[in-house]
Amino acid sequence: MSAPAPVLKIGPYDIEYEVGAGGLGRVFKSKDPVTGHPVAIKILHDRYQESRKFLGIFHRELLTVSRLKHKHIVGFVDASFDPPNCYIVSEFVDGWSLYKLMRHFGRIPPMVALCIAIDILQGIDYLHLHDTIHSDLSSPNVLISNTGKVLVTDFGLACNGAVENYKNYMVGTPGYYSPEHIAETSIINQSDLYCVGLLIFEMISGEKAVKASKDRAEIVQAMKNIDYGAILSDDPKMQSMLRSLSKGSLRFNPLWRYRTAESMIFEIYKILKRFDIRYSRYAIRQFLADSQMAAPVSEKNKQDIYHGFQK
Repeated sequence: MSAPAPVLKIGPYDIEYEVGAGGLGRVFKSKDPVTGHPVAIKILHDRYQESRKFLGIFHRELLTVSRLKHKHIVGFVDASFDPPNCYIVSEFVDGWSLYKLMRHFGRIPPMVALCIAIDILQGIDYLHLHDTIHSDLSSPNVLISNTGKVLVTDFGLACNGAVENYKNYMVGTPGYYSPEHIAETSIINQSDLYCVGLLIFEMISGEKAVKASKDRAEIVQAMKNIDYGAILSDDPKMQSMLRSLSKGSLRFNPLWRYRTAESMIFEIYKILKRFDIRYSRYAIRQFLADSQMAAPVSEKNKQDIYHGFQK
């Protein structure tokens, strides 16, 4: 397969470099020609520019992101839907995906992992309150800036919570499915919460709770036999609370999970408060700064983010 042709300009935007690529399109860095602020531009793959199916998916993503405005959701800037020139412009996040951070660190200290999770959940809570289900929460779709800000991105599979969603279809990212993703049932709000539970488990343990597989029966079996013993801490109380949190979000039956993002946020707040973590953004930034990936945090804002971290 030949390499994609280089892109030098998209609409009024001059391209600086390619940031990455996904199943639906490629992402580039540019500058807003009016404000001069850095932006990210997602352009539909050339092979999909004439596909009614993928144009429809891209158009739905455009409509979704254009109406969302929250501090933990990547901000919408501009868009064009004029095949073969379809693109979405959003704020540029100077940092890393959660996927890259986990690849770099292996495991993330539990208190930092919960700070990341609570910010993800705030964005998800906003989505759910606006009748939107993300449907594809995975580590590549969570961005973390070098200031410690966490943002949810990629709404290509987002759907309206008021209708049946993806029934009889297996959508999402392997390794980040909820039971509803692989069953003949609709994806629901608790499906997103299950995926947040998967992210928490992976950040703390360094392992996926449910390994990626193409075999539905194998995935179901893995979901019913998650090894919570992989979640370890030097502090027995912390370990117990972390395992309880994971079990509450990763129940196979959605009726037994946390009912709302808000209820899961409340449980995480209780754990953070118990171990005196007061500011999630400072905790994340402190962790990055300790690895020389961000500017230092002032002494007054430093917290005991490594408490209970079993190295």
